[in-house]
Amino acid sequence: MSQPAHDRSAADALLLSSLDVRSSLYHLGQYCGAWNASTSGRARASFHLILHGDCRVDLGTESLALAAGDGIFFLRDLPHTLMPAGAPPAAPSRGMQPLEPRQPDGTGLACGFFEFRSGLDGLLADALPDYLLLRASDARYAAARGVFQLILDETADPAASPLVVERLTDLLIFFMLRHLAARDPQAHGLLVLARDPAMAGLLQAILAEPALPWSLQDMADRLHMSKATFHRRFTLHSGTTPAQLLQALRMRAARRLLEQGAGIQEAAERVGYQSQAAFSRAFQRAEGMAPSACRKRQAGAV
Repeated sequence: MSQPAHDRSAADALLLSSLDVRSSLYHLGQYCGAWNASTSGRARASFHLILHGDCRVDLGTESLALAAGDGIFFLRDLPHTLMPAGAPPAAPSRGMQPLEPRQPDGTGLACGFFEFRSGLDGLLADALPDYLLLRASDARYAAARGVFQLILDETADPAASPLVVERLTDLLIFFMLRHLAARDPQAHGLLVLARDPAMAGLLQAILAEPALPWSLQDMADRLHMSKATFHRRFTLHSGTTPAQLLQALRMRAARRLLEQGAGIQEAAERVGYQSQAAFSRAFQRAEGMAPSACRKRQAGAV
């Protein structure tokens, strides 16, 4: 069922007021021959937009094919490498070339970084997905596709302005986050709560020490509120309950621990679970995989 127009407008206004995203271009051009590119290793969120041609991105645990009109947005610094779609060609790389004239084997890219200027980067990176993927063929991203077309039109102009591309990318990222928030109530709640300094401080404290009990009274005391006032304010702004978001933050922290090589029991205890079985059930519900599968996938990548 589609969301009523007035509800969606209100949600958009709330989300826009909660975000202040700024992008900066790093690469704008095309690669030919044998090449690879990456924005990882700089401790920053980043993006890659495929302007023409195709390529693939190697994430270690998986490889994704990307075609013209696709984009990938890394919400945290995730190791990755972009490279030609097929087998590496024999022709050596000549470095990044101008977008025009297009080469038969060229892949046009707009790559760069983005940040949430209200200082939410670390909080969002720990609690949101590792990356968002925009597919040109996905009808769900109609609004984002319109912005992407403006980027394509701008970069096709010999007098293209990097500043215009950056501001359009800001808007493109907003639409991607709006899509995430629309299908993930907890993500929407986090984006809104993180704008409130008091609530953001609470969320950061939970992420720093997820093993603490964090009862409703504990959370209310930290904000110097009664339990009733805290619960009402929290649910009104986030659309989710403190207990639901607490579990989501704990499972996200547990995933990080498992990816770093922690054992299942260790990860369970470090996010507040004494029972490995209860932890495994909660992790499966939140992450869509068993903790053992998460560890195996990471081990395979290594």
